[in-house]
Amino acid sequence: MASIMNNTSDSSASDKSSEQSCSAVAAYLVEHYGLAPPVDVHELEPGANRNFIITSQDQRYVYRIYTDHDFYVRNPEAYRYELDLLAYLGEYNLAVPEPVRRLDGERLSVLDAGSGSPDPWRDGACSALFRFFEGEEHVTWYPEVKEPVVTSFGAAVAEVHQQADQFPKPYRRHHFDLQYLLDGPLHTLESILKERRGEDLAFFKDYADHMRRQISGLGKGKDIYGLIHADLHVGNILYHPDNGYCILDFDQCAFGWRSYDVATFKYNIIETVPDHLTDEIWRCFLEGYNRVRPLTQQELDCLPVFANAWTLWDIGETLVLATEWGGHRPDLVEGDLTQDEYLDWAVETLRGMV
Repeated sequence: MASIMNNTSDSSASDKSSEQSCSAVAAYLVEHYGLAPPVDVHELEPGANRNFIITSQDQRYVYRIYTDHDFYVRNPEAYRYELDLLAYLGEYNLAVPEPVRRLDGERLSVLDAGSGSPDPWRDGACSALFRFFEGEEHVTWYPEVKEPVVTSFGAAVAEVHQQADQFPKPYRRHHFDLQYLLDGPLHTLESILKERRGEDLAFFKDYADHMRRQISGLGKGKDIYGLIHADLHVGNILYHPDNGYCILDFDQCAFGWRSYDVATFKYNIIETVPDHLTDEIWRCFLEGYNRVRPLTQQELDCLPVFANAWTLWDIGETLVLATEWGGHRPDLVEGDLTQDEYLDWAVETLRGMV
């Protein structure tokens, strides 16, 4: 039996579609993963992927159907890389989700619309099942900072970076380089600006060149540049007092600058945590990270630029998926801003960087 997220704003047609999806997911997981019925399926709000909370015989899972969009570098080879990387890191007891194998031994499902797939409207969609991690956001730094725990998290991020260097790479994965990090989002934003307002990003060009120069100065030497999470915001960090941390959503993992992950965490904390706690959180995180992999002064100097690059990339992603989800991203755009309202905010944010 499939249970469904209640949403009074959905139309009856949308409710029926969601119910059909949940029922199809339940049947698919029984057939291909061997989950014992009844399988309860609860669909979450749409985001970069479609995600479902699964319950079977008191065991919980997360089932993900990947979104295939040109803004991302995504294909079955890339998904297999992500899932095999997670399995590899899990062997070292690192803080990552555990992918579940299908009955045929594969970790990735490639869905066939003609054979009753969980997403019958998208032939060839890819999906994966993960064991559920029982944890919460923010509990280690609000209302007070739990210093040893935050320090251990900093060390865990550095350990993921270091251990990933040893991962045998049977599949290709993209690079979170300057073209992907800066040029792609800038092109997306400028295209929408020109279409909607006849404007361009001339005011931002000099600062974008400054970002390129400073990031390029880091080089791509061993340890500076390697496999990264690429989306290390607090919403992707869960903690449980018995089980420790879990870093979620490696679907953006790529080869990139390690300090980009560090900057994403630092500046997302500044945006989401009360001001009187941020310095202490950063001190604890940095202490733990440096115990495993000391950051160079040049990397530390680049953190503000990487933070702005992360904001720019997030703007590009949000604008693309605003179209994907019918005008707004309910999971990213606070207050259900329309795409035009979000565009106003995005341009103002970029002007603030200059």
